[in-house]
Amino acid sequence: MYRRIAAVLFPIALIAAIGFGVWGYQENQDKNSLLIKAENQYQRAFHDLNFHVDKLQDELGKSLALNTRKQLSTCMTNVWRLSFAAQNDLSQLPLSLMPFDKTESFLSRIGDFTYKVGVRDLDKKPLTDKEYQTLRTLYKRSNTIQGDLQGVQTKVLNNNLRWMDVELALASEDKVMDNTIIDGFKKVDKAVEGYSEVDFGPTVNNREAAQRDRYAKLKGEKVTPKEVKEKIADILERPDTRGIRVVENKKGNYPKTYSVRLDRGGGRQLNADVTQKGGYILWMVYDRDVKKKKLNLERAQGEAIQFLDRLGYPEMEALSYDETGNMAAFNFVRRQGDTLIYPESVTVKVALDNGEIVGYRADKYVFNHKKKRNTQATISQAKARKYVNPRLTVQEVQKAVIFGEKGEEVLCYEFMGQLGKTRYRIFINAKTGDEEFVEKIKEENTEKL
Repeated sequence: MYRRIAAVLFPIALIAAIGFGVWGYQENQDKNSLLIKAENQYQRAFHDLNFHVDKLQDELGKSLALNTRKQLSTCMTNVWRLSFAAQNDLSQLPLSLMPFDKTESFLSRIGDFTYKVGVRDLDKKPLTDKEYQTLRTLYKRSNTIQGDLQGVQTKVLNNNLRWMDVELALASEDKVMDNTIIDGFKKVDKAVEGYSEVDFGPTVNNREAAQRDRYAKLKGEKVTPKEVKEKIADILERPDTRGIRVVENKKGNYPKTYSVRLDRGGGRQLNADVTQKGGYILWMVYDRDVKKKKLNLERAQGEAIQFLDRLGYPEMEALSYDETGNMAAFNFVRRQGDTLIYPESVTVKVALDNGEIVGYRADKYVFNHKKKRNTQATISQAKARKYVNPRLTVQEVQKAVIFGEKGEEVLCYEFMGQLGKTRYRIFINAKTGDEEFVEKIKEENTEKL
């Protein structure tokens, strides 16, 4: 009898064992494939970081030799763009669990400084001796960062170092982290810590002071990792929180945040930062390829608006979009009555294959939001028009709140118009009539909706 049972069960057990073996092998292959793709993404971001820092340093060096104001303006805009690209590269590396805020802050301040110089009319307000000295200092300091990063890159290439090992080392409970890449980045951040003597001028310094004040005024109680998981699951319309990882972000002194990660299969990963106080989502990125465009911009904008409605954003107005790689990024600004509140802006990126939200940034809205502002102008629109260049053909006028020279909010009249073949946006202080800001509108990649 036992022989008969064994004769029946043995083939079944053998088939089951083979099946489990095949399943285990396939699972292992899939896991290895995910690890390889994640490693490739980290390596790409790291080498992109080196490339952008190299180009940034080149542009800063070029700015010291330029003699024409038009070329200097272009050069400053390039530095601003490259500093933003370098910050984006850093955000894609698994460094959220180690203090690396000094370098990120330094790149951000370079971007703020060069943007302020690049967008102003250098014919009316040429580069000062103090600003030129700042550029010289930035060139020297960025050269040090460039050299240190190249040193890390050389070790990564020569020793076939893996970024996945960095992630494991940072996530480990062991306080001792002996890792070549981590040590290299710590060296970079330590060097940047000594660059406090760089004078970025009152605009950047006052903006940072105002930002710290806004961080301190965030409303709400401290949220737990469990609450963050539930919030992310709700936003993504997921039935549960399985697969969502939340860890405390140790970078920077303010704001205290959680880093969120969700593996979505096929090597695709969603990342986000959420404030510990109040549980506000600062940014969210879902890195995936969008191979084919199926949706028009109107439909994509509708998906972005529905997403903002789900998050509870009031009266957001889409001002512009940028379409690249079969994705559309829409820029929204809050409208209070007849006034646009530029400090409260949100960007939503939509995949044009299925309308999925693949990117979202709301830090400006989170830290600058106020329920109500005084938008009563002191001078009339007609009087403000007299302070605008008479050669400008005005096409549109509205009230707007922007950040002024000292980092404070300023109520303005925004005049949109054309001078020759170029469009400009000119902000006139609605209380004093002063020209607060002039922006040249670039048409090639961004269009008005």
